[in-house]
Formats: sequence, C-alpha cells, structure tokens
Amino acid sequence: MTPLSRAGRRLAAGLAAASRHPYAQAIVAAARNRKMTVVAPEGVEETPGRGLARALPNGEERLGSTEWCGITASGGASEVWYAGDRQAPVRFRFADALRSDAAEVVQELKRRGYPVALLSGDRNNAVEAAARATGIETWLGELTPARKIDWFAECTKQGRKVLMVGDGLNDAPALAAAHASLSPASAADISQRAADFVFQGQGLAPVLEVQSTAKRARNLALQNFGVAFCYNIVAVPFAMAGYVTPLIAAIVMSTSSILVTLNAARLAGVRIS
Repeated sequence: MTPLSRAGRRLAAGLAAASRHPYAQAIVAAARNRKMTVVAPEGVEETPGRGLARALPNGEERLGSTEWCGITASGGASEVWYAGDRQAPVRFRFADALRSDAAEVVQELKRRGYPVALLSGDRNNAVEAAARATGIETWLGELTPARKIDWFAECTKQGRKVLMVGDGLNDAPALAAAHASLSPASAADISQRAADFVFQGQGLAPVLEVQSTAKRARNLALQNFGVAFCYNIVAVPFAMAGYVTPLIAAIVMSTSSILVTLNAARLAGVRIS
C-alpha cells in the first residue's frame, strides 16, 4: 500500500462523487477541502454492499470494500479501498461520528419498551463501538443487504414488527422490507424513496416523534371506530323500530361524523412526548 497522490485522490473522489454512501461523500468532502475539483466521470457503476467501478481503456478502477478491490488483508477498521489501473491499492480510513442525540434517542426508545438493534455493513469492531456508545445490546456487523432482510424475516416469524432507520444506498432494500421505515433527508435518493417517512435535521429525535404520532393516531382511530360502533348499535335499532324520524337520523348521523372529525383533529397541535 502506497500513499495516494493528489491526482490519484482526485480520481478516487471522482468515483466517490457518483455515490450517496456516507463514506463516498466523506471522500468527496475531504478532496474539496483540499481545494480539488471533483467531477463524477461517466460510466461509474455501483454495486450495493460492495462499491463502485469504472472501466478504463487498459483496465478498471474500483472504490469499495476489501473484497471488491481484491485486498486480502485489512486493518479491520471502517475503511474503503481505491484500486486504480496499474496502481497499488490505497486505503481510506474513517472514524464514524454518532449523531449528537443518538444515545438519548436509543435510551428513550428502550424506556418506552422497544428493543433496539444496530445492523450495519461496517466491520464488527466499528459497529461494536457504536453500539457501546449508544447503549445498544444487540448488534450485527458486516451484513449484506440480503442478510438484513433475512434478519427482518426472523423478526416477523417471532411476531415482531420492525421500524428501520437507515440512510445508505445499501439500506434501501432493508427499508423497503421493514414493517415501517424512516430515512433522513441527507440519505441516498433510493433510500428516501424506499422509506415510509423522510425526516429533516441532523438528529434522531424525529424517530421518537414519528413513533409517538403513530401510536396516538392508532389510539384515535380506535376511538373513532368506537364512536361509529356506538352510533350504529343504538341508532339503527331505533330507526328500524320507527322511533327515529329521517330528520333526527340525519342530525344524529351528522353529529357522529362531527365527533369523529373533532376527535381525529386532536392529533394536530398536540405536543408529542
């Protein structure tokens, strides 16, 4: 492994510019911080869970995992490799920064009775460090997109419903397979399209808000079903017995509809906790 030249760094950043993966975007940002002009070349193909590749006149250049770039050994850290034509492979190492409120959000979800798991395609030591920092007991690293979906299938067999939060290109299949899913606005476009909700901001607090809103909306829907059921169980027999005139029936029907609408409107403007 040799140091990457400025020209080589520009080539690697060009490949990375074709992806929305967080590591790829970090490489692009690092190049631009060094005042380099980064332009994504044509013909770049991305393989989820592996990396990027582009055909060259005399070979191929790749940016991605160790296996994708033909590396037989690695340092075990969160890393991406660049292998260019007739050039020794070069490693990019990353230090993942957790979202500022990640630990607080995890603890609040656990307080509400929801088990939290961390599934990632990153190496085990990096995933374990993130799990420890946020207080997550269940974690799995070095997962392919297919393996994440298999994990969801196991949860479904156990009668559990999974809320998936993800932002990477590799998360898109899992986001689509989960019972419900969220993705930040900074995520890859395909992940945003696969998710049920897209939230703004750098924090994870919207996850709590979505969960609280969904729970409250479900309770209000059940209440509305109860109102409709009571109306029918009382009004229909009286109407059949001839005790209710059409005018009174219309008034009662409108009143029940108003009650249902007002009850549903309670969801708006309520402070979610």
